[in-house]
Amino acid sequence: MGWDLCMCCCFTSTSDIFPKQNKLKWQIFPYELLRKATNYFDEAHILEKKGSATIYYGKLKNGCEITVQCFNENKYHILKQFTNEAAFLNYMPHKNLVTIYGYATHQKESMIVHEYLSNGTLAAHIQGRISDSGTSLTWLSRLDIAIDIANALEYLHYNGIVHRNVKSHNIFLDINFCAKVGNLHLSKKLDIGATRVTRDLIGASGYVDPELVSKGLLGVQNDVYSFGVVLCELVSSMLAEYYIQNEEECLATLLRKKVENQALVELLDVRLGFESDLKINKMMSATAELAFWCLKCPQELRPNMEQVLETLHGIKQGRYEINSIKAFKIFHHAELEEATNKFDTFLGSGGFGRVYYGKLKDGREVAIKRFHEETEKTIQQFMKEIEILSNLHHQNLVSLYGCSSRHSNKYMLVYEYISNGTLTQHLHESSCNKLSWLTRLNIAIETANALVFLHDSGIIHRDIKGSNILLDENFAVKVADFGLSRFLPDYVTHVSTLPVGTRAYIDPDYYETGRVSEKSDVYSFGVILFELISSKPASLMQGTERVALAEFALSKILNKELQLLVDQSLQISFNKNVVEMITTVTELAFQCVQCPKELRPTMKQVLETLQGIRKGKWGFSQIT
Repeated sequence: MGWDLCMCCCFTSTSDIFPKQNKLKWQIFPYELLRKATNYFDEAHILEKKGSATIYYGKLKNGCEITVQCFNENKYHILKQFTNEAAFLNYMPHKNLVTIYGYATHQKESMIVHEYLSNGTLAAHIQGRISDSGTSLTWLSRLDIAIDIANALEYLHYNGIVHRNVKSHNIFLDINFCAKVGNLHLSKKLDIGATRVTRDLIGASGYVDPELVSKGLLGVQNDVYSFGVVLCELVSSMLAEYYIQNEEECLATLLRKKVENQALVELLDVRLGFESDLKINKMMSATAELAFWCLKCPQELRPNMEQVLETLHGIKQGRYEINSIKAFKIFHHAELEEATNKFDTFLGSGGFGRVYYGKLKDGREVAIKRFHEETEKTIQQFMKEIEILSNLHHQNLVSLYGCSSRHSNKYMLVYEYISNGTLTQHLHESSCNKLSWLTRLNIAIETANALVFLHDSGIIHRDIKGSNILLDENFAVKVADFGLSRFLPDYVTHVSTLPVGTRAYIDPDYYETGRVSEKSDVYSFGVILFELISSKPASLMQGTERVALAEFALSKILNKELQLLVDQSLQISFNKNVVEMITTVTELAFQCVQCPKELRPTMKQVLETLQGIRKGKWGFSQIT
């Protein structure tokens, strides 16, 4: 009897789970078909017995391998359990969730039919009960399994579903050791991001969130805690239930103590090779630290599952610093819509997207960059900003709070909101008050400070310009927009790439040769200095022709016509000290835009010079 003979049945009792769906459909298997598939429920086909359920292996005539979960309980209870699981999986298929095929009933017995996963449960492998060859899972296999589990949970959470019973016994492995999360029959659907109070305390001892027990707080963070326990199991090769059965401290408590006492190595399974392989040592330690983060109380201190997933991917790629990403959040699209009142407050736009003002629930004001359309360049810029700003923190770099979820239909970055606009606006828009000279000098120093930090971190900004220098209410600088930035390895002096940026700020050497280096940022900074001195834009009209400010400034300096370059509103004729400082900064700017680039100073030399000028320790003669 083939699958084509199976009938379909519809239930409408799941409308409270998925109210937009009228009906759910699944297979009803004839009881006789399942009897034959399991060799008449032969004991040799039993895979596992747990509670009131017995799980059998079966094989249909068409070759499809299945598991049949048989219950000897109240039929309505089992049907409700099945309906719950089927409702989720029918509309949310995912490569890391166990597929449900259908169900059957016979007299007082109810059966649920799932796909068969030949490598058993993660718990069995951690215990060492599975494997004919006697080998255990390698560390890299365990890390991939952790990523698979996180991928499934992140998908469930994005759709507002709490699994409620995450444990290694409910994680199944296929022939390739890809992990699939199963047993969703206890799951609950909540509003996105919601937490509610419940008296229904469900879950396995050792995996249950203490805040669910003590406060009845039901939400996706319960699963994050349970996943943290699974990570502990993966690094230690000890099951949480072992500690419960032996009335010892739970595995989560043990991990916390080891971390706090800086004795984490005592928890790691030495058989996984961390003693002889530094890379594995760093990966296992970072994973254990991530587990520690997942187990935090209260719940608000824990990451969400998308953060966890991104962190695990980072660990696999060789990024082991967990602290740098703890403040980085993955935002649900609905959160950002609410924060911006459906994107109704427009702040500005650029080549890749538009920026909107918003306010998060925690009171933080934010600027949200929403990229135009999904193109290769858009994705590259999106990922580059995340890569740089989630790992680098400096008082003169704009802070990146997070980004939109991978499931969002728009790529969005969430930055701190800088209230005072851009340097370009203050220098070139008539609606803004003119900046004093000392304010301009401080802006130059703080911008240089940011660039020194970037260069010391091996990063070339590549798009230094007035519109990327943000000013807060105290006119402190925040350098922004890292979508075009490049990493410069320690062992090279430049990298070759197509010139990008705004033409008037681009280093001519870079523009002609395609070789970008730290000195390319120095050139762009030199243009900024000329803007601060003159209040003229980086590209200006001279007669009927458009010329670059750097070219215009060089001609005035060489012709000893400095007065034609300096903004007269600075009233330099009335203050000898200001005259001296501006003259000296002009000479510094002149050096920054020199060609060839070898004639230019480094950003560190530029910063030291500017700081000396502010203190009155540097004069024109000292620079030359």
